[in-house]
Amino acid sequence: MLRHKAYKPGLLLTVVLLLCFCSVPWQPASAAAAERQPDKVLLLYDSLAKGTSREGNVAVLQQQLAAYRVQVTTMSLDRYRQGTMQSYGKVITVINAADLDIANEAYKADLAAYPGEYMHIGGNLPGRIADIGQGVLTRTDGRSIRLEAGPDSQSSIHPGPLVLIAAPDSGVYGTITVEGGSERFPYGVREGRNTYLPFMEKGNLSELAAAHVLKRWLHVETAGRTYAVIKDITPFSDFKLLEAVTDRLYEAGIPFAGSIRPVISNTDYPAMKRYIEALKYVQSRNGTILIQAPVVLDGVSRSGQLLHSRMEDFIAVLAGYQVAPLGIGAELYWSYDKAYAEGGMGFFSSAVLFPDEKPLPIEPADTSKAFSSALTSMTVSDLRRMERYGGAIPAFPMDTAVTIAFVEDERQLAAAVQTLIDSRIPFADYRDGRHEVRTDAHRIISEDGVITIDGNRLQADYAPSIVSEDYKYQEETRKSFTRMFQVQNRFFIVVIGAALIVFGVFLVAGRRLYRRKFMK
Repeated sequence: MLRHKAYKPGLLLTVVLLLCFCSVPWQPASAAAAERQPDKVLLLYDSLAKGTSREGNVAVLQQQLAAYRVQVTTMSLDRYRQGTMQSYGKVITVINAADLDIANEAYKADLAAYPGEYMHIGGNLPGRIADIGQGVLTRTDGRSIRLEAGPDSQSSIHPGPLVLIAAPDSGVYGTITVEGGSERFPYGVREGRNTYLPFMEKGNLSELAAAHVLKRWLHVETAGRTYAVIKDITPFSDFKLLEAVTDRLYEAGIPFAGSIRPVISNTDYPAMKRYIEALKYVQSRNGTILIQAPVVLDGVSRSGQLLHSRMEDFIAVLAGYQVAPLGIGAELYWSYDKAYAEGGMGFFSSAVLFPDEKPLPIEPADTSKAFSSALTSMTVSDLRRMERYGGAIPAFPMDTAVTIAFVEDERQLAAAVQTLIDSRIPFADYRDGRHEVRTDAHRIISEDGVITIDGNRLQADYAPSIVSEDYKYQEETRKSFTRMFQVQNRFFIVVIGAALIVFGVFLVAGRRLYRRKFMK
């Protein structure tokens, strides 16, 4: 009896728990991961170091952080306001002008009390960094150094005067040896919530070493993957050459992504259809399609809303022809511009971020757009430079795209492709990741190598079709009284023809008459 009474509450509790469980909407693990909010990092700098060896290091950090799927707010120390860093779990300060004292007292006060993860790059060490390793500091006089980072090393780096922390037990990555000395200092040091890098420059091994330290600082566990990307493919490209490059990479077992320029109008022209045929061929040979941001021209009016509608139209055209774009390729500043980020990049969950060439913003912002998948990028020439570091195969800690510009010079393009092949890098297939492109009309998804357009699996088989050249580029204008003028023309032709015949008869008859008269 007692057992029966206890059973009823237990059954009731089980039913309630089942109802509660069923009321929670289920999501696959991949979808939940995609919707997870990105980590937020505050990136502060004292100077952009224009004209020095440290120029560009802030932009490199922005790209690396984006590749680690972090949302970054970038701000100069002059603009820092009290309390700002309290909204961020991680803060980085880059000091490029160590000979100048930091004048922002609000920043110094907030940093002294900041409880989160802090990374300092460069001089002007705050107390929390200077105390690492019991404050054993060594100041160099500007001599060149040798940097070792994993299997790679580079000598004769000239970063200028440095402050090195002699704390081997606190080292997290890499070592520095000063020219003429034998003591080895850790490149990256960490103690508690504080991490320090004595310098970071674009274009030498410190760029790669800093990426490794960043990965550990951000607690990123996933391995970095490397992708091959051919950029600047347009409707005016040499498609025979594109097919030859595609075949060469396919035969070498290298999957790649083609970054294509969008077509804004005249998408029914034969040129556009030939463009589509070339893209279908790329898809059929282990190629992925990315949409590259439109070229932004100086002095031309720019509109985020117009960009949004045009990008949406181009995605619709591609989807209609069974071409599946899986991401966007754009210069880094696009992700720091509200108009470009929403109007041009808002359709994509994935991006390849190229270095800025000539930024022309519309609505610049301090905070970047974060993507569930973002690749930092380097050119083939950068890859050749890295081969001199001594590593057998370059290993990148974050997801990285090695880019080739599609040029019409066949020999130059062949040399770039051969560099990819000779690098022996195990290039990853972009289609194996999760990527989503969503518009009001279409939804394109790639996951584990399977691509769907609006729920239907993409068939990548390619059957070439002939594009007809018989196309009317201009509509015929409407004609009035056409029939009447045709009848009138025929009438005059008949009258004039008859008159010529009569004139000819009179001419012949007159000639004979006068000839007889003359002969007499």
